[in-house]
Amino acid sequence: MKISFVGNYQYSCGSSNALLGYIKAGKLLGYDVRVSEFGYIDETIRKIIPVAPRSWNVDILVIVYESYPFLSEVDLDQIIKHIPRSKILIIDPDGKYHEPCVFEDDTNHSTSDSYEYWTKLYDSLSDKVLQPTLDKITKNNIYKFIYFGIDNNQFESIKKDFDLLYVGNNWHRWDDIYNLTNSISSIRRQLKKVAVMGNYWDGNNMKGYEKVTNSDPDFLKVNNIEIIKPAPYGRVETSMSRALTNPIFVRPILNKLKLVTPRMFETFAANTVPVIPEYFSHAVELYGDTVKELVLSNENILMILQDYKKYLDISRGIRNKLMTEHSYQVRLKELIKFV
Repeated sequence: MKISFVGNYQYSCGSSNALLGYIKAGKLLGYDVRVSEFGYIDETIRKIIPVAPRSWNVDILVIVYESYPFLSEVDLDQIIKHIPRSKILIIDPDGKYHEPCVFEDDTNHSTSDSYEYWTKLYDSLSDKVLQPTLDKITKNNIYKFIYFGIDNNQFESIKKDFDLLYVGNNWHRWDDIYNLTNSISSIRRQLKKVAVMGNYWDGNNMKGYEKVTNSDPDFLKVNNIEIIKPAPYGRVETSMSRALTNPIFVRPILNKLKLVTPRMFETFAANTVPVIPEYFSHAVELYGDTVKELVLSNENILMILQDYKKYLDISRGIRNKLMTEHSYQVRLKELIKFV
């Protein structure tokens, strides 16, 4: 079976790490999984992931749309002309195929014509839109498919450099880091190194997306929060494992729609203790009741650091559950059933 993924694949983005998970799963299951020339593939990924030409005769073409429509009209015309729509699956991780929804000044549709635009785009390509949601499905063409998964590598012997580390780009994340920084200010002297690792924490913005990549590096510096460059490709979990604890943050609209993100799995795959914010509404549904002991607060961070083995055992118990139910091999087997 030939499976090709189309996306905006930059090495420091979450879906690029998921792509690597599917490639590894394909090798184990005997499927030919590649990244497609139809999308954007940066040079780092091209060196690691096999690339399929536009002419490749695929059994499944998976188009992963995140944040903005990266495919040109020429790309879309070629896909429509050469690949039957029955072989095309759309992944909708940001809820663009969902009706307009607003939550805490965040929305899945930032303009009045966005919903109509995305619906028309998806409908022109496929009859199946797959959403990584735990919520109820309310639209005929939407199918529930978690899409993201967990890697089965082990990261047990990595040196701890930080007490608290957030690994991820500043994409709708500044409020989370700002609130976290303020909340730990009373215990900051009891913590050793604290850092954020990723793009757009240093005051530089993504052009056209200045609002959602806004940051205040001076505020971080005053509060002794270190800024580190993004994790190398394929080493997100390794980077997380450098810290005793790692928070999992969820963009407000994704939380409202109960959408699952790659970070929700990667953090538990790492050799660290994940801590989750109280607002993470579908955490128990995803992880089980024991995740309640990992809620992010000043008291919990200190309790975790003081009795680390106990909380590491709790996180490993959750990891084992995720490995069984959400490995990329499980995901790939689920994916092919949609075609």
